Amino acid sequence: MDNFFIAYRDPMFGIIILFAIVFVLSFANYWWGVFKNKEEKQSIEKFVKKFEIVTDESEYKKLLEDFSIPLESLALLAHAYSKSGDFEKAINIYLVALKRVKGKEEKQYLLSTLGKVYFKAGFLRRSADVFLESLRLNPRNEESLKYLTVAYEQLQEYAKAEEVLNALEELGAKVSLQKNFLYALSIIKDKMLSDVHKVEKLSRLAKVEPFLKRLLFEFMQQNSIKIEPALFETLQFESMIDLLWYMDDFAFDIATCKDTLVMQIAMAKGLIPYQEIEDGKFEFEVLGKLQTLSYQKAGLSFEYVCGECKQVFPIHFYRCPNCQSINSVKIQTSLTKVSDEENLSFL
Repeated sequence: MDNFFIAYRDPMFGIIILFAIVFVLSFANYWWGVFKNKEEKQSIEKFVKKFEIVTDESEYKKLLEDFSIPLESLALLAHAYSKSGDFEKAINIYLVALKRVKGKEEKQYLLSTLGKVYFKAGFLRRSADVFLESLRLNPRNEESLKYLTVAYEQLQEYAKAEEVLNALEELGAKVSLQKNFLYALSIIKDKMLSDVHKVEKLSRLAKVEPFLKRLLFEFMQQNSIKIEPALFETLQFESMIDLLWYMDDFAFDIATCKDTLVMQIAMAKGLIPYQEIEDGKFEFEVLGKLQTLSYQKAGLSFEYVCGECKQVFPIHFYRCPNCQSINSVKIQTSLTKVSDEENLSFL
């Protein structure tokens, strides 16, 4: 027994034990890494199989599975197909690339890009599933979190969207605007609330986020709710020129409003006599003067431009369909012939 303790006190014995422990830990860590890589690979293969698209283009599929083609070339090809609107081929290429890629960062990038392609193609549920898989690899991927929020929003799963926004907020992102917008949408979709209570809640929310006043106005128009003058005069008229142009008299008689822009619209529609207004909007000035000549063949058309990405759309949006920005729409008006104009309300 004494011999054992002498050996134990020998420095060489301690060094041997230390090296033995390091070896065991390194060996265990190596095989753990091999196991995790294998498990991750199986997970990706299972994930890809779930989304795989069956296609009869055998030559096209053989081309994709040709391992001599670099992954960078496949990614460029998929991006080109996505830009041209051929989402099916783009998705197929990204799925094949996911089978071949080994690095965690590359997998995360491909999953995030694949999720965006599904999103653009309108497959919102699949898009959400892909973004969740991407976040499994990297929970701090802000781009995946952003698109996942929008996917849940469009699926009308507002509680899930709010959870994702909370995660974004933890990462330092400013999400108050999006949260209020989600809350407004959830109020409108809430079947347990009466229209009166919805108007009350939306009115309170619009005081916090003024851009939601248009949403409140639209809701009241759609549900034939009379708009009181006290509420009408607080609206942001610049952001709802199109709504005022197509507005029903039942909701509110705009001829009684003294706001300069609303008066111009009323004169352009022939509801009140024309009078010149300094620094008035050109299109309304022209239409107002044409009303004095009883010329009825001129009208207005509207275009909606995103202030962030500068894309132009034919209908109004609260969230840009291209860059997903909220409250970035700018309304542009132009003169047009009545015969060319679809005289329909956007409501």
